[in-house]
Amino acid sequence: MSATADRISSYERDRQLAAPDIDVLACLRLARRQKGKSYASQFAEILRLGLGDGRLTAKDYYYYRLYDDELHSPEEKSRYLSEGITRRVAEACCDVRCWGVSEDKILAYTLLAAAGAPIPETQAVFSRGGRQFGKVPRLAGTIDLENFFAGEARFPLFCKPIAGLGSFGACLLKAREGDRIEATGGERFTIPSLAQRLGEGSGYLLQSVLQHHPALRPICEAVATVRIIILVEQGRPEVLHTVWKIPAAGNFADNFWRRGNLLADIDPETGTVRRVIRGIGPALEELETHPDTGRRLLGLALPHWKAIVGLALACAPIFAMLRYQSWDIAICPEGPVIVEVNTGSAFTLPQLATGRGMLSDRFAAFLTACGYRLKGRR
Repeated sequence: MSATADRISSYERDRQLAAPDIDVLACLRLARRQKGKSYASQFAEILRLGLGDGRLTAKDYYYYRLYDDELHSPEEKSRYLSEGITRRVAEACCDVRCWGVSEDKILAYTLLAAAGAPIPETQAVFSRGGRQFGKVPRLAGTIDLENFFAGEARFPLFCKPIAGLGSFGACLLKAREGDRIEATGGERFTIPSLAQRLGEGSGYLLQSVLQHHPALRPICEAVATVRIIILVEQGRPEVLHTVWKIPAAGNFADNFWRRGNLLADIDPETGTVRRVIRGIGPALEELETHPDTGRRLLGLALPHWKAIVGLALACAPIFAMLRYQSWDIAICPEGPVIVEVNTGSAFTLPQLATGRGMLSDRFAAFLTACGYRLKGRR
């Protein structure tokens, strides 16, 4: 990134890049050509699913390849949920007073640290608004940032927005070379341009980069995290889905919206990889090995699995007001480390990873108990 300021923040720019790249008209023609499904049949099915509990759009229909009757029965198609209803679901399941705690990383890390949970090391907080993170240094501008890099900073540094989600706006700083800071992807910052970047929104956390477990280092360079989706009823947490987010070469974060990244469905009991996918819509493909390294993924048992699940279940009651919550956990040499806690979770991750809709009978019963109205199931 150059020192030239853009009109939109890096966070918003990443959100735009994350938008599903689905050409509805092209998919419509492809479904007719490859699957023999008439336009009328596709239109009727899109309308039916759009009026159902999942509120699916035309883009959702092709994103999940629901036009393919060999992959999905009508009942299975009705179990898919559109990302467009995530907020409504979260509002029904989660006390809004706790949303800010989970989405503000300073608050979330403070609670987790007080509980003794393993979290990433935060070397500094960049905040023009005066935010503090206990004894961690606060940087408020270019001079503070210059002094930090000249003194106690230890590279590499993962920089992420205090109030961010999905690694939108994040960057990884590799090293300082003279008056420039080198980042992944060929980006090079001056200290003033980096201060401008880190001053966006509510500020940034500058964290030490986590290290892979030795068994996972040959698979991919960047850290891959486990997403554990948890339901909390009467204060008791239970695991609904476990997904492994696997980065591709050249990506410093594992979020699936980054081009080339993979998703794996994980058996929640054993930590074994059951299915691996890359891509969306007609371009979605199932894989057995990592395409960059050739390492086998299917059937792999993730290390520290009992500790990973146990950590998520132990910490879930801290955020019990979020009855539908999820955890991103890194698998490090010494054990699991919590990267973040989320209000709810993207439906896309388990639905793509498993190839099935998320509205299982269990999730439907949970939503109903939370007061979310379902038309198709009671």
